[in-house]
Amino acid sequence: MHIIHLVLGKANPDRMNGVNKVVDNLAKEQTVLGYRVSVWGITPDPKDKTTERTYDLNLFQAKRNKLILDAEIKKAIEECPKDTVFHIHGGFIPEFYHFTKLLNKHGLDFILTPHGNYAANALRKNGLLKCIYFNLFEKNMLSTCKAIHCLGEREKNDIDKVHALSKKLLIPNGQRMEDIPKMLSRTESSIPVFGYCGRITRDQKGLDLLIEGFKKYKDQNGTGQLKLIGNGEYLNELTKYVRKNNLIDVVLFLGVRYGDDKFNEIAAMDAFYHPSRNEGLPTAVLEAAATGIPCVVSSFTNMGETIEKSNAGIFLKKNTPDEICTSMFQIELWKKENKIRLIGQNAVNMIKLNFDWNTIAQKLIKVYEE
Repeated sequence: MHIIHLVLGKANPDRMNGVNKVVDNLAKEQTVLGYRVSVWGITPDPKDKTTERTYDLNLFQAKRNKLILDAEIKKAIEECPKDTVFHIHGGFIPEFYHFTKLLNKHGLDFILTPHGNYAANALRKNGLLKCIYFNLFEKNMLSTCKAIHCLGEREKNDIDKVHALSKKLLIPNGQRMEDIPKMLSRTESSIPVFGYCGRITRDQKGLDLLIEGFKKYKDQNGTGQLKLIGNGEYLNELTKYVRKNNLIDVVLFLGVRYGDDKFNEIAAMDAFYHPSRNEGLPTAVLEAAATGIPCVVSSFTNMGETIEKSNAGIFLKKNTPDEICTSMFQIELWKKENKIRLIGQNAVNMIKLNFDWNTIAQKLIKVYEE
């Protein structure tokens, strides 16, 4: 069996795109298990250099007209043996609709991981256009796939509402413990340090909720500070909010960080926040938990119940500024009681028990082989 993962991009693990990181890790693990694995990426710059891989990486030219596929893709599909299984990552990508039509034409199976694109909140954004597009294109793609791979219970329930017919799997993303640097600089602060790492966006990542919650916390004499790692379209507006509300000394914008530099910043946090409104299962939370940091998450991350059950942080039952403010005072109390590292170790144990990539890769291979 030949496993081919399809992604928009290059599956580059050194970028902040969570889907690309997931595809890279899954392909690595399935290669370790002894399978022939390739990643196909559709990208505007297929000839640019990228990091070395342990699997075959084939990059194809993205066209300006999304209704047209690179001729090389069509040729590559025609040359695939019948035991090839495709694993497609993403949703509402026009190229993927045309890609799956070719797979159906050649009798090749595929499974689809939407990565949160069919979540209720995601569908509300540009709702009318998405509704039209879904009925014209996505519905046909879902009807012909071997299975839909859901990353959490909430995502599965949301997909059931828009397409109840397809077979659905519930298998989370994973985290490789060996990707966490062994020697981390865990700088201890006398005050609580709350943090976030990822794209600086408002609606999806809920950073407006985070900054408003933090302001409420400071207005009630909270002593902590907030560190934000990343870049994105909401950065300018967020910076203006911080200045307007006199938070410039306690909200630190650290920019984009990678590798050991990123993990050292995360390791210095007392809590990692992810109040998302829409997710599949965020890689950033998995990385923070594996680093030994308590995580505070919304239900939309599909991780809240697991974190609560594992005593690895706080599950925001209501994803509101008030709830975030309350959670920050809880983190402050844990710090005074010297519980942060204990809860952080619970987070590490949670990753080892529930999010092992090897186990996840084997579960998906069983689906491919059915």
